[in-house]
Amino acid sequence: MRIINRKEFLALPKNIVFSYYDPCVFNGLFIKGESWTEDFLYDDLIAPIYSDNSDDLSDKCQLAEDGENIKLDFNYTGREGLFDDKQLFAIYTKEDVKQMIERLTLCQ
Repeated sequence: MRIINRKEFLALPKNIVFSYYDPCVFNGLFIKGESWTEDFLYDDLIAPIYSDNSDDLSDKCQLAEDGENIKLDFNYTGREGLFDDKQLFAIYTKEDVKQMIERLTLCQ
């Protein structure tokens, strides 16, 4: 795992596993999609709840809070759209990802 800036991140190919990084704080787990000029696409691996709009997302979150099982969509791609040039990213290596997968297979 290494930390890179936004410019370096946007130059990377798709299918890179990453987290947002602020000094000593890692946030989320994502797969990078295509880069655009100043933006990029991503797949969320932590809470990929597909929704048509913010009301739909809010309703689904409420159902989950009420104890219902919400189906996740690991094929849903979103747009980042934050345009924060100061944002840092933790980029995971192929070996890191293999270790994540091995560990996840031990879970229920």
